[in-house]
Amino acid sequence: MSPSTFIPRPALSSAASAALTSHGVPLKTLEEACKGCAHDDSDDLETYPKTFDVDLDSEMLGSVNYYGRQILIATGKSDWDREVTDDPESLPGLLKSAYELATTCSDGGRKGTGLLNKTFQKPKIVKGDDAPLPEGSVYKGVYPSIVAPPPLKASTSAVAPDSTETAEVVEPPRLSILTGSFLSNSHEDDDHSVIVLPDFKIVHHVSAKASSVKAFVGSHLHPSVPRPGLSSLTSSKTRSYPLPYRALVLICSHKRRDKRCHIAAPLLINQFHHHLAEHDLEMDERGDSLGSSDERPLEAWPLEERESKMDEALKGVRIGEGRVGVFKCSHIGGHRYAGNVIIYLPNGTSIWYGRVTPRDVGAIVQTTLIEGKVIPELLRGGLGLAGKSGFEEGIESGLRLFWSRNERYFRKEKIETDVDKIDIIGQLLLGPELTVLLVDM
Repeated sequence: MSPSTFIPRPALSSAASAALTSHGVPLKTLEEACKGCAHDDSDDLETYPKTFDVDLDSEMLGSVNYYGRQILIATGKSDWDREVTDDPESLPGLLKSAYELATTCSDGGRKGTGLLNKTFQKPKIVKGDDAPLPEGSVYKGVYPSIVAPPPLKASTSAVAPDSTETAEVVEPPRLSILTGSFLSNSHEDDDHSVIVLPDFKIVHHVSAKASSVKAFVGSHLHPSVPRPGLSSLTSSKTRSYPLPYRALVLICSHKRRDKRCHIAAPLLINQFHHHLAEHDLEMDERGDSLGSSDERPLEAWPLEERESKMDEALKGVRIGEGRVGVFKCSHIGGHRYAGNVIIYLPNGTSIWYGRVTPRDVGAIVQTTLIEGKVIPELLRGGLGLAGKSGFEEGIESGLRLFWSRNERYFRKEKIETDVDKIDIIGQLLLGPELTVLLVDM
């Protein structure tokens, strides 16, 4: 197969297209996105073996199960045991147990066993078309983000297991536990670095000990915990920082689950190297940018200031140096749709793509990372994809920079210009919900 050959993928159903469009999800078809895309011929599509069989028939949108948060644990590896949480003494296994304990009730919800003052009960699992969608969903597979809009306000203190305090009983959002190829910045043997998504932060020095894991869940992962977390400098040795990336790209490479992902991942990564460089975006494949920052960790700020400090930091990476993290990760489901790619953006958005070929990477970089649009033929699902409107001002390279959110206007200073007459010359890496426009005034 020639790398210059366009490979069509099944289009969305009319119902799916209508739902995405009506909710303001910005779309650009694969064929349109691929027009004029350069391809690095050194990674010919013929390197896929003949046995590389991808499902091109079933409906792919909706193949992502709802989750609240997803974590990526540093391992420095590109393949793992078939089920990364099977070892109960490992950090993934301990986190799975601690999260389930923190978010379920043994008495039907009358008394909380959770770490915070919100109680949960084990949800009744309903599969197939009859499964209810979480409130705020656009379509099956396209869900609200726990950090966009802001999460539920949490208590700053834990609730004891025998507390009589009760709250509304709701179903807990799932915690997705992945292992990743980036290197840990936590140097003690039992300590790990963990990326928390869609919060877009990294937490260093998470120990693989039951007490430490329980505290980590209560401070960073429980559904009631706000984005910046609740840990402090004195209560925990963990230190958390906003990710220094304009975007984070995860590519499944889990050979022990399915060799197709393991075959596809290095080919896709090679293409990300090529196309990110074309846009002067630095690619971090090892996590070298995730070392303990010279800036203050989030734990150093008072709880009431952390949200604004994190927003400031993430706004800085949006308009600052161009750096994108690209890591291999463990099984994310849907291996029949290899290659599988997840893109996280600082605004709490995630875009799950499947059936991705090396030739598609240029279109993904240009269309999704640069223009902030979703390619529907590749879409498996995501979080926080609904678009908004409004403008905020900034300056970069002599161009006026605006970004939009929540249908409200935020401006640092009044702009004496008719917005309708502004010439939009490009869009910048904030994603579907927080689209950035480069304009010529």
